[in-house]
Amino acid sequence: MADTDKNQIDLDAFFKEAVESAPELSSALMANILADAGDVAATRQVSPERPTIKRKGWFARVMEPMGGIKGMAAVGVCTILGVTVGYAGTDTLQSIPGVGDIVASISGDPVDDFSYGSIASFSDFLAEG
Repeated sequence: MADTDKNQIDLDAFFKEAVESAPELSSALMANILADAGDVAATRQVSPERPTIKRKGWFARVMEPMGGIKGMAAVGVCTILGVTVGYAGTDTLQSIPGVGDIVASISGDPVDDFSYGSIASFSDFLAEG
């Protein structure tokens, strides 16, 4: 007999054994299996409670791309500061201690130094542009 014959499995005997009927299970074992299967099926049918997800309000969803409440607060403060400084002008700002020195170092109002050249008025400048 060659080495290849020793490693061969007798497939006919293997399949013949598989075809033979399985032994009968005892009624006690079958009852235990069915009881366990019923318990497993009962636990799978009960759906677990989903955790409640707190949704953000529409205002929070609108503010989120802009940095949330902190980003919106920064934008608001900068807006108020810009409008205040723009409206107050240089004369009012010079009266604030510490800020007056900074404003005084700027030579005049930059709008006064701007010339339109041959354009007589700002309306003509806008109409020409």
